[in-house]
Amino acid sequence: MASQKLYHTNRFLLDNPNDLISIDKWQKTVNLLAQLFEAPAGFLVQHTDKGFQVTIASQQASNPYPAGVFIEPEVNIFCRKIVETGKELYVANAHVEPCWDTNPEVKNDGFSSYLGVPVFWPDGRCFGTFCVMDYRKTDYQNSYLELIRHLKEILEADLSLLGLYSEMMQLARLDDLCGINNRRGFRALAEQRIKLSIRNGSNLVMLYVDVDEFKRINDEHGHSLGDEVLKLLAKVLKQCIRVTDVVGRIGGDEFVLLTLCHTEQDLIVLKARIMQAISDAIAANELPHFSVTIGHKTVKPSDSLERVLACADQDMLARKTRRAY
Repeated sequence: MASQKLYHTNRFLLDNPNDLISIDKWQKTVNLLAQLFEAPAGFLVQHTDKGFQVTIASQQASNPYPAGVFIEPEVNIFCRKIVETGKELYVANAHVEPCWDTNPEVKNDGFSSYLGVPVFWPDGRCFGTFCVMDYRKTDYQNSYLELIRHLKEILEADLSLLGLYSEMMQLARLDDLCGINNRRGFRALAEQRIKLSIRNGSNLVMLYVDVDEFKRINDEHGHSLGDEVLKLLAKVLKQCIRVTDVVGRIGGDEFVLLTLCHTEQDLIVLKARIMQAISDAIAANELPHFSVTIGHKTVKPSDSLERVLACADQDMLARKTRRAY
């Protein structure tokens, strides 16, 4: 199975949201920056080849730039200097430095002071800047520099988790037949994913998928065709999930899927999508008809992975039994 990268350094995060990153936490961090500096504006700004985009803006009436504002790459802004040098920048009074005369933040909006530090992706590339701006000239002491460096480490810690999770996905052991995670690989990734969900407050659900009467398929059509059924099911599950979901084959004809579901309706829609995708794939590949039963268990912070798997398995078996009568 080809590895999938969980972050793209040349795509704006606002245009390609990742549910492993808590935007709400980032917003609180930027708000705290502006509050502690008693400044009218604080920002997290992302840089790509396209230019600069305000990812997070402090929520004050005095801040002229909301999240989503885009700046062309050649514009003479403070953040551009940081991205070009990879170093922090402090401008106490831009009005006395001619190099900032064409800076629209100074010329048009009247900002005088800027303090910013670079923020880096896990691979060392510059994500952008974490900065604070003031209409007055300032005289920040070293303690303020240490403060902004500390706060930006909170943002980089989240980006580092993306790198760690992506690396674990690539290193996880795969099922030779189906090309998805085997039991060991699934467990490693699922445990990490659950930890991230608890940290970010996201809602995860474990799906337990079992092929109905799989022994009959093998007996009537042979094990070779049975293998094709398993490979098709694995392919369908991969196509129905997000890049941050975790899917695995944990034995025989049993598959598991750890996915993000905000509501009960999300779960219903996902199950229906899987069922329809299986039906379409059977027809497209001219395989004998087969069906699956899907159980589920909502993940709670107090749950162990073993409990989640066991409960999802029990729910699957209960649904299978009800269908038999």
